Amino acid sequence: MSKKLLLVDFENKQKVDLSRLDEGFRAIIFVGASQNPPKASRKQATAHRFSRVDFLKISGAGKNALDFHIAFELGRTFETAPDTQCFVLSGDKGFDPLLKHLNGSGMQCRRVESVDELAPAPVVATGVVGQIVCPHCRKASTIPHHGGHWCSNCGRFASPPDPSLLPSNRPEFRQSEQRHRNPFTRFMDAERARLNLPVCGWCHQQTDMTGGIYDDGEWMCGWCISAHAR
Repeated sequence: MSKKLLLVDFENKQKVDLSRLDEGFRAIIFVGASQNPPKASRKQATAHRFSRVDFLKISGAGKNALDFHIAFELGRTFETAPDTQCFVLSGDKGFDPLLKHLNGSGMQCRRVESVDELAPAPVVATGVVGQIVCPHCRKASTIPHHGGHWCSNCGRFASPPDPSLLPSNRPEFRQSEQRHRNPFTRFMDAERARLNLPVCGWCHQQTDMTGGIYDDGEWMCGWCISAHAR
């Protein structure tokens, strides 16, 4: 495994999570004169997390004092271990000309603004061949259900079910769709359409589903729940 050295500009990047880096990394965190190393590094219970980390507190204060310490460490590494890959964790673009010069001299180094740029990419498990990806949440977590494919991640159908297999179409639950059409009923139907209310899978009416339930891919309104609970 190749040697990798991470030089952290702690004045510029205070929140650093090194736990995602592989075992080939060693880190030096350069701490400003007015700063202190993270408390976790000084506690016995958590000190083991910093077994591959050295803290270097600079002795003097100045605008670029810490930057010069990092530059010195890069030069020393170039002389003593030129095959080491070096990374400077800092948002300061002033390092870029120096790093370009070192790369031109045969060293491998670059500046990064986040540890995420160095962490290995997560392994994404491939879906089962033939499995349908849900178009709503983009997850391959669908299962066959009522003739369609239901997504266990977002709770919606990735492919539509067979209407004849839905619970509301079972003989014991099917209700007549015939309704008495008086002016009030027509007015209420128009209001439901305007409000874009969901349709009950049992009575097939567009209504407010407050007190209703959503199960097996369709709604059951509160009125139908009351009727079937008797």
